Amino acid sequence: MPNETFSYNKTLGARTAAAGYKNAKVYEAGQISTTLYNTVLRANLEIVERKNHQFVTSYVEAGMDATVVYGMTDFKFKNTRKYPVKIIASAKNGVATVSLYGIKESEEYTFSFRTVTVSTIPTSTKYVDDPTLVVGTEKVKQKGANGKKTETYMTKMLNGKIIETKIISRDIYDAMQRIVLRGTKGATNTTTKTETNNTTKAETTNTNNGTTNNKETNNKETNSGTTNKQQTTPSTEKQKTDATPTNNNKTTQSTQKSDSTKTNEKAE
Repeated sequence: MPNETFSYNKTLGARTAAAGYKNAKVYEAGQISTTLYNTVLRANLEIVERKNHQFVTSYVEAGMDATVVYGMTDFKFKNTRKYPVKIIASAKNGVATVSLYGIKESEEYTFSFRTVTVSTIPTSTKYVDDPTLVVGTEKVKQKGANGKKTETYMTKMLNGKIIETKIISRDIYDAMQRIVLRGTKGATNTTTKTETNNTTKAETTNTNNGTTNNKETNNKETNSGTTNKQQTTPSTEKQKTDATPTNNNKTTQSTQKSDSTKTNEKAE
């Protein structure tokens, strides 16, 4: 209802095996909370509570994710529109879909988003001795990735004209450590060593009114868009959920029509 706040944790409850959930190491493939977050942003609703993941995800650009932990971290938004909105969520054939429907208002806005990398956080390399590998051989167990500090901006437009650009989040993503197995088969002494990767340097991007032409090379591709239908304002975000997140780029495509607003985002 108008002015009512939606709580992700309150609505879904505890994520347990008894409730049909599986355990994951951290997060795997697309996430429903992130899908809902992107839908809510494009529906022009107020974000009440949102937190980014510990590491940069592969299925959405940095600054555009939302993590949840039952009893600890929630995702909340408020219906700031004049009329009630309806949430429809589904998962089929490995694709999760979240849609928001509501009555079309006199002015419906479109939005674009830009994430700026303020600085990078260099990863480190940890060497672990492995007696099953011959001395002098190495095997990468975990690729690792740089962390980053980001700022995400939202540009609000009406009939193609920019109304405002504002920052919607400042996020910090930890670096993921690179782990290398080092062969010790045939050797007498074994050690474990951690080294900082000095080849990664921090970089700063200047912003002007919330926009920038620079992009950090590790960002994933994300494009937003809208599709309209009469008398309703649906906002939809889709993401593929049947793949592991490591090194998977996601690309979003969309189209625009007239008479109402529906936001579709599908990452495959």
